[in-house]
Amino acid sequence: MIPSRYLTTCDDDNSRVAMILGGDQRPLRGESTILLAPKIKLSSGYEMPVLGFGTIYFQLRGFQCTSAVHCAVETGFRHFDTAYYYENEKDVGEALRTQIKMGNISRENIFLTTKLWNTHHDPRDVRRICEQQLKLLGFTYIDLYLLHFPVGYKHMCDEILKPMSDGKLQTTDVDYIDTWNAMEELVKLGMVRSIGLSNFNMEQVQRVIQCSSSKPVVNQVEVWPGFLQKDLVDYCRYNGIVVTAYSPFGQPNRENHSPTYFFSEGMKRLVKKYKKTSGQIVLRFLVDYGVVPIPKAANPLHISQNLNIFDFKLDDSDTRALLGIKPKKRIVKYDIVKEHPFYPFERDEESQYQDVNNLQNVPLAREQRESTLNDDDQRGE
Repeated sequence: MIPSRYLTTCDDDNSRVAMILGGDQRPLRGESTILLAPKIKLSSGYEMPVLGFGTIYFQLRGFQCTSAVHCAVETGFRHFDTAYYYENEKDVGEALRTQIKMGNISRENIFLTTKLWNTHHDPRDVRRICEQQLKLLGFTYIDLYLLHFPVGYKHMCDEILKPMSDGKLQTTDVDYIDTWNAMEELVKLGMVRSIGLSNFNMEQVQRVIQCSSSKPVVNQVEVWPGFLQKDLVDYCRYNGIVVTAYSPFGQPNRENHSPTYFFSEGMKRLVKKYKKTSGQIVLRFLVDYGVVPIPKAANPLHISQNLNIFDFKLDDSDTRALLGIKPKKRIVKYDIVKEHPFYPFERDEESQYQDVNNLQNVPLAREQRESTLNDDDQRGE
C-alpha cells in the first residue's frame, strides 16, 4: 500500500478518501468540482498522480486518440502515458495543448510520460530523438521519460520500429547503462524532469542504480491480479522507485473468459457488494497494493469509471482474496528477443497460461459481463 506520507491529500466533506482538488478545475456537466487522483512524490521531488491514462491501443490514434484524451482531461485525469512506439505522441500532445488553450488545465498540472524506443539506444541518438518527441508533443519538457526496454534494436531509420532481416528482429549490443547515462543528460538540459525504466527486472534495475549517478524514479512493468510481481515491486519500493502497472486488468477477453478471475463468481460478488465495476475494483486494489495503474480506454463511460475509484475501499478479506489469486504467466513477453543477453524476463515461460484462482471460477452472466467489463484493455504496455 502506498504510505500516506507520500500522498498529497486534501480534506473534503463529501469523501473520506485522500484526493487532490486541483486549482485548475472548472465546472463540467453541472459538477462544482472535479475530483482528481491523489499524488505520490517521486524521488526526483516531483509529484505523479497514482492513477494514469494509458494510450497504447491498436487504433487509439488520430481523432479517436485526441477525443479520448479530451474526455480524460475533462473527466479529471492529469497523468498521461504515451510512447514513441505508440505513434500517437502528436495526437496526445495536440489534445492536451487544446485543453490548455481552453483554460481547462495548465501545463504544470499535467504529468506526461513518454518513452525512448528500442531503436534509439545509441547514446548519440538519445538527445536527437527526445527533441523530436518534444516537437511531436508540442511541449518544452517531458515530466517522465522512460527507457522502454533493456534490449536495443538496430536503427535503420526513425520510422522503422522493428527492423527485420530474414524474419529475424535485428538487435544491437548497446549497453542500456550507456543509454541511461545519455538520458541523465536530458535532465541536466531541462528537456525532461525525471527519468525511469520500463520492463526492467530486479537485477537490471540494481545494475542501473550501481552504475549511474542517479537512480530511476519509476519502473513501468506488467502488474495485474494474478501477476503481481511481488518481489520486483517490493524491491523497487525499498529503493524508492515507484512501480507503474501496465495491463492492470490482465487484458480481459469476453470470448474465452480470460483471465477467469475477472469473470468469476467471486468478482461478481465484489461487483454487487461495492456497486462498482470489475475494472474499478481491480484499479482500487492495485492502488492500495502500492502501484500506479495506467488503464487505457477509448469509451467515455470507461474513462469516467476508471477514475471513479477513490470513494470506496476494499475490505481486508477481499484484498486478501485478490492477493491470493494463483500466480499466472506474464502476457507481454517480447519472445522475439528472448535470446538477447539483456532479455529481462524468464525464458522458460509457456505461451499459454491457465487462470485458476480462489475467486470461484464461474463466469458472470453475459449481461453482467457487458455492463461491468472494461474491455478497452486489449493490449497492455
